[in-house]
Amino acid sequence: MENNSWDPLVTSKVTDTEVVSAAQKREIKNILKSYVGKYDSFSELIQNSMDAVDKREKDLKEKDYIKKIWIEINLAENSFTIADNGIGFNEKEFKSFLAPNISYKDGEKTRGNKGVGSTYIGYGFNYLEFGTKGNGHEFKGKLVGGRDWVEDFKGIKTRPVVTECIDRNPYFDQIKRGATFKIIFEGDNIRPKDLSWYTAKTPEQWFHLLLLKTPLGSIKYIDNDDTTPIVFDLNVVKKDGTLNTLKDINAAYIFPHNAIKASNSLKEVLMYQTKAIEAGRDSSAIPSRFKRANGIYEFFTTDEILKFRKNDEEFNEIIKLYKVEAYGYFTYSTAVWDQFNDSIANLRKGYRVLRGGLQLANNKMIQGELIAIPLTSNIGYQNQCHIIVHFKDADPDLGRKGFQPELKDQAEKLSVAIVNRFKSWKILLKSDTGAKPDIAKEINLHQWIVAQVEHETKFPLKLTNKNFFAPINEISITSEPQSEQDTVVLFNQLIAGGVIRGINLLATSQVKQYDGIFKFVVKNPLKNHVYNKENNPLGVEELHHSSEFTSPPKVLEYKYNLDALIREFESEYKSEKDIHLAITWEMGTEWKKNYEAISYLDLDNLHQRDFHGITHLLTSGNTKFHVIVLKELMEYLNDVDGVQEFQKEHYGDDLFI
Repeated sequence: MENNSWDPLVTSKVTDTEVVSAAQKREIKNILKSYVGKYDSFSELIQNSMDAVDKREKDLKEKDYIKKIWIEINLAENSFTIADNGIGFNEKEFKSFLAPNISYKDGEKTRGNKGVGSTYIGYGFNYLEFGTKGNGHEFKGKLVGGRDWVEDFKGIKTRPVVTECIDRNPYFDQIKRGATFKIIFEGDNIRPKDLSWYTAKTPEQWFHLLLLKTPLGSIKYIDNDDTTPIVFDLNVVKKDGTLNTLKDINAAYIFPHNAIKASNSLKEVLMYQTKAIEAGRDSSAIPSRFKRANGIYEFFTTDEILKFRKNDEEFNEIIKLYKVEAYGYFTYSTAVWDQFNDSIANLRKGYRVLRGGLQLANNKMIQGELIAIPLTSNIGYQNQCHIIVHFKDADPDLGRKGFQPELKDQAEKLSVAIVNRFKSWKILLKSDTGAKPDIAKEINLHQWIVAQVEHETKFPLKLTNKNFFAPINEISITSEPQSEQDTVVLFNQLIAGGVIRGINLLATSQVKQYDGIFKFVVKNPLKNHVYNKENNPLGVEELHHSSEFTSPPKVLEYKYNLDALIREFESEYKSEKDIHLAITWEMGTEWKKNYEAISYLDLDNLHQRDFHGITHLLTSGNTKFHVIVLKELMEYLNDVDGVQEFQKEHYGDDLFI
């Protein structure tokens, strides 16, 4: 009977000595150390399949050929399987491709060419099943115990060999030409150890993970890219054995503007302005269709990038040498990323597969993790902007660690230039009020009415304190605020109804940098400003003025959630030194990073309240500003004693110990 087994590390007829074996083991060990990412195993297998189908299209030029990949995530077996209808291996390639530093790829035309990825796949895990057919050689085999052998320096483990495998593979069985690979994640020092770590159980969830974190999210060249798309089927087997499938999906990166509604192209805006100038019209009068966007985006060709830093010779040399292209997306709020990850990708809470930062890419595939954009000012913008800098044939470092320092440095310079370009176009974006964005759909009028009725039922706004809004003791806004506008309406009702008595409004604005102007006031009769637990719980414990008082004009800011204002401080769009009072529905959590808070709703701090109606004071260094948190104010009015524990717990001194 023919012996269908071989040792991938014996690639010639040279005698295999123990010295050679030990040296190969050390070499493989070093290769494995360079793969540290949670997606590296998926990425290596995916890029090999994508290169294989591209090569078949290029070399064979078959009519009606469709480039296709099949992927299975098996949570029950803890395995990843991929098959492709690509070029396949000939016998020589198949018996040697797992050995270190052997590659049959051709540089810029392929996604990877360092000759280490296949070695990582073979010896980074303890079970690899793989096969080929249709290129003059057909075989299906497995390599078992590769990682255990590499980690064994006591000489106990025998070096594994490939043996023939007869297990059925439905994806491989259906193709006439191509290849297949399957990894089972088992044993020590394996990443990922358990596919359940991702908490993705459906094809839709894995679709977002793989397209945003692996080469499956292919990035087309802006210039001269006439390649046909690769399509794939994505199969997910749950732990109970249930199989769900997405079919015939394009292997393409999920650019934010394609996933987030109301995203506008900056180039379209600039094109409109150019046409307006040519027609003799006012180019600054930008149509409303370009405004109140969730984000703005732009693609940049190599020639356009060269204009960013005309006098930087090193920068321009790198840009031209590697034919660098780029993409940028600038969103009005980091809450948009939260909404995408939690509601669209539907991933585990707190995991951000799409967010602000710099993503490097090479030869159509992303490489490594996101890098912080190195801004020296307006640093909050680094989290609002998602930038891809794409090299051609840049040859990243060994494994999947990243790029050479000089390439990374120039990419960071470019990312800063793109952010600076977007900064001046903030007028096109929505105002960040802190309210939860809706980036998935635009609802019609009927749906909106139904949604508001449902919200009123679930979240009614009630004032049970009988000392206010007599005789009906009702506030006209009947449900909890959902937006900045709702917050403004509620605040104005509380002032008009005499619930808040220490503030006079002078003006509001929707176009100025800040929202309004106000004055602190103390008016006769002065006793109306003095605290009484039952009928005046928002009063001051002791008047600081013996007669009527009106402060100079001060700046007022409205937000649904204070987090939005903190983010504007971080981006330097607004300054806490300019603001004296913020009106919000919710306090949020971002203030905890740089501020201390004093709650005047905590009766132990009542003596510190200077003006009627103020609920909190935020301080940071030499700066401070007052806050009225309407949600907590309403709860306080309804039950002064009942909110004391909450106020002490959330704003007490123990927060900062």
